[in-house]
Amino acid sequence: MRDVRNTERRLTIGIVGYGQIARMQHAPALAASSGLRLAAIANPVAVQGPPGVPVYASLAEMLQCQPELDAVALCTPPQIRYGLARQALDAGRHVLLEKPPAATPAEIADLARHADKLGLTLFTAWHSLFSAAVDQARIILAERGVQGMRMAWKEDVRKWHPGVDWFWQPGGMGVFDSGMNAFSILVGVMPEPIFVRAAKLLIPQGAHTPMSARLEFATPGTGTGFYSEHDWDQQDGETWTIDWTLGDGGRLTLERGGALLRLDGRVLVEAQDEEYPRLYAHFETLLRTGRSDVEIRPLQLVADAFMLGAREAGSPVRP
Repeated sequence: MRDVRNTERRLTIGIVGYGQIARMQHAPALAASSGLRLAAIANPVAVQGPPGVPVYASLAEMLQCQPELDAVALCTPPQIRYGLARQALDAGRHVLLEKPPAATPAEIADLARHADKLGLTLFTAWHSLFSAAVDQARIILAERGVQGMRMAWKEDVRKWHPGVDWFWQPGGMGVFDSGMNAFSILVGVMPEPIFVRAAKLLIPQGAHTPMSARLEFATPGTGTGFYSEHDWDQQDGETWTIDWTLGDGGRLTLERGGALLRLDGRVLVEAQDEEYPRLYAHFETLLRTGRSDVEIRPLQLVADAFMLGAREAGSPVRP
């Protein structure tokens, strides 16, 4: 086991799956960190990593060639992440799981139990929870209560994931790959638990997962008034907004995925995207204090939407 709790050295991280999210977010965040360092990459297809960072063909090869590696960040498609996470944990490495952390909530629960048994850190890295406005939104909702919510989470999959087709396969989650970012914020700030009550899913021809979805939610105290709309075919920019009606009739609006927060129209928080630097700072704290941070609820909401969803057939996915 890599016990890093009593060391001040820079901890070493290996990335598994060097796709767009790893290149654009994980590697730059690690490069900017004073306490963590990207030491290795594992990817089944040859890729060019940052200067001086070796690339291996598999996690097994990376672990064998890098015996001093402290932790791994899994950035693969979710369908294969569970087995890789078990492999890394069994090798004594701490694990960060890019979202979605696994293919099912049951897999995450088992990984949490396994990491705890081995005394290792497991971190489900819901990056949107580290947006600048999330903490302030949580405080306001706790103080003033909630009586309703409208969520709109819409973007163009071709812009953010060009040439990627695993999203449309079983376990790929379709539009919920993006929508669960909103769900992670939702469960992180709501003062009450929130549940899916109904869903409508538009499934493209030839796909197994939705291009768009509409959901209705409820809380233990409020049976109606909570809705979300998700679309992965919006071609005129992004809409990443959650709009709450507060218990006293006020309005709290989170925009730009969590970078902007308005209360009754007045800007409270406005910041640049610093989710991944904050995420890795939290991971370092977990590693150095010997703790885990495991959140299953966003993926559970996705699973419940699939379970309750009425499905409609749509046009094929545009290239």
